[in-house]
Amino acid sequence: MSSQSLRIIHTVSSLQGGGMEQFVLRLAEAQVKQGHQASIVSLNDGPLLEIVRQKELPLTLLKHRTMLGRITHCAAHFALKAPDIVHCHNPTSLRYATIGKLVSGGRLIFTDHAQTKGIVRKGSAFEWKQVNAYVAVSQETATHAGDIGYHGPTEAIHNGVEFAPAQRSRDIVRAELNLGQQVVLINVASFYPVKAQDVLVQAAALLKSRGISVVTLFLGDGVERERVETLARESGLNQADVRFLGFRNDVADLLAASDIFVLPSRAEGLPMSILEAMSHRLPVVCTPVGGNPELVFDGEHGRLVPVDDPSALAEALAALVSDPLLRQRQGEAGCKRVSLDFSFERTSQLYERIYRRVLAGT
Repeated sequence: MSSQSLRIIHTVSSLQGGGMEQFVLRLAEAQVKQGHQASIVSLNDGPLLEIVRQKELPLTLLKHRTMLGRITHCAAHFALKAPDIVHCHNPTSLRYATIGKLVSGGRLIFTDHAQTKGIVRKGSAFEWKQVNAYVAVSQETATHAGDIGYHGPTEAIHNGVEFAPAQRSRDIVRAELNLGQQVVLINVASFYPVKAQDVLVQAAALLKSRGISVVTLFLGDGVERERVETLARESGLNQADVRFLGFRNDVADLLAASDIFVLPSRAEGLPMSILEAMSHRLPVVCTPVGGNPELVFDGEHGRLVPVDDPSALAEALAALVSDPLLRQRQGEAGCKRVSLDFSFERTSQLYERIYRRVLAGT
């Protein structure tokens, strides 16, 4: 692989705290460390803006009241920076990535992270014609390329995880949250209907009704949070049973202080949150949607449970709550799997190979 430095601009629709946005920040950071000139163009800001600043990643926000203002700013920025690679993440920013390619002469790489927040955009035929390489984050996601208007060749690159060690000890974090010796379930996801936090609340209520004591931590924010909090109260769950912690910058600490990771989504791409949980040796209970079954093998790294089935979810959780050795075995197996097959270094290298390939015209 050539060592020539590349000029790379990543485009995203916002800096919300979702897995896709966090992946883009990590990829850009890794590319800067490798000697490339990597930067980000975003249509909107969000909670990750502070992390962008901490990492000192070059960022341009196209926050204008009118589309004409955004388009003009976008064209001027790409013309000035003249990137070799315009890397677009999801169709929500494809219009601006296309403009970036046309004014700069760079190559356009598109990554489909799956649109799971209820805001679904299809690219236009003209936009897809400008794409030089289409990458999906899972094999399952690649099969749905036609759903967003793309009908060319596809390839899959699984997301990778860069292990982030906890900064505080498990005991200190558990003491701060007054978790005692209870088994702790943790959910890290934005609050959108597709993430199905309501199903986890219902499962937690079932566990409580059966006398199974757990604490469930919800990390994240979004449009569904208030509704899910109301559902928790109406289901008889109190502060001792569930905690809504909002968006957090200490996710690694909270994962290390927890025992089981739970993500009962109705749709997915390849969740960064699952990769991070596995890297912290947590068994994972999730649904067989998107790339989840490509990552979590049922009975080996956790459990796959049916979508929208609180009873099945509760049963799977109860089995893990009652068996600490099973939790340890599945958590260790998951950690081994991500370290071997889902390292962020590997993911970054695979993307660079695609960059070099399209620049070479092969």
